[in-house]
Amino acid sequence: MQYGGRNNRTGLLGTPTPAKASGAGYSFATLLPIAVSVVFLVLITAFGLTKEGYEKADWYLYCSYCLPQLSFLEVGVWFLFYTKTPVKSALKTQKCPFRYYVIAVLLQFGLFCLSELNTWFLRVLEKVGYTDAGITLPNMDGFGFVGVLFAVAVLPALMEELLFRGVLLSGMRSWRTVEATLVCGALFALYHQNPAQTLYQFCCGTAFAWVALRSGSILPTVLSHFLNNATILILTKCGLESYSTPVYIAVNVLSALCLVGVMAYLFATEKRKDESAESEQFRRAERKRFWKTALVGVAVCAISWCSVLASGL
Repeated sequence: MQYGGRNNRTGLLGTPTPAKASGAGYSFATLLPIAVSVVFLVLITAFGLTKEGYEKADWYLYCSYCLPQLSFLEVGVWFLFYTKTPVKSALKTQKCPFRYYVIAVLLQFGLFCLSELNTWFLRVLEKVGYTDAGITLPNMDGFGFVGVLFAVAVLPALMEELLFRGVLLSGMRSWRTVEATLVCGALFALYHQNPAQTLYQFCCGTAFAWVALRSGSILPTVLSHFLNNATILILTKCGLESYSTPVYIAVNVLSALCLVGVMAYLFATEKRKDESAESEQFRRAERKRFWKTALVGVAVCAISWCSVLASGL
């Protein structure tokens, strides 16, 4: 991907670099949904829609799920404009071998064995008095399930992958693979600003980043992300949130074996990067640029995460 081409125009952030663009994208993706939410709240208040219990109304819940995702799309558009990347060129780079889609499906089943990490972490937090507020979904009866599937599974899979494995990870291409995947996973988990989701989101974010780096595309991780959210919704709708012990053990064993197999394959096929054209000094400079522009987003997410934790104590 080329940066700063054409007329070498500079803006508020100066001349584009991969790290600077992706770090700024993270900060913008943190601030923009807040601004949109404030405007949305002002508008519904002005129109007299903030009646008692409006927070649980379906129209409000749909807006609360969809507005942040649309903000991510705006950040993606800004990213292409700032880096002067043609849309056609960006779409062309997303082509990847079919095997990575198979890996994406197997990976998502493999991550199932880690779903209890959030339950374990919540139990730890409960010992210090924390109570999880839970997540409220719109009505899923009848065709309502289609709407919820779109708002909670389809949109997040597209827009969050565009942001985290597209915009964010593009600035880490010169980083070492382990470093890039762990940072991407950590920022993904932090962005959700919910203690109850921290550990599992970190694992998913790290695994998705690894697949995106290996495939050179976000499309396989869009599939994984969709399957993750859609499976949770389907199990919730069908009332299958708990299983008998034998079934639970069998599914988790198969899931763990699948996860180990996928990770082993990705590790075995890892290719060494040609770092001859990039000095260590350049890579350190890019890291500094990334953290400098991402700092606002990291700070806002960290404060919000701590606020959610404090409110549940």
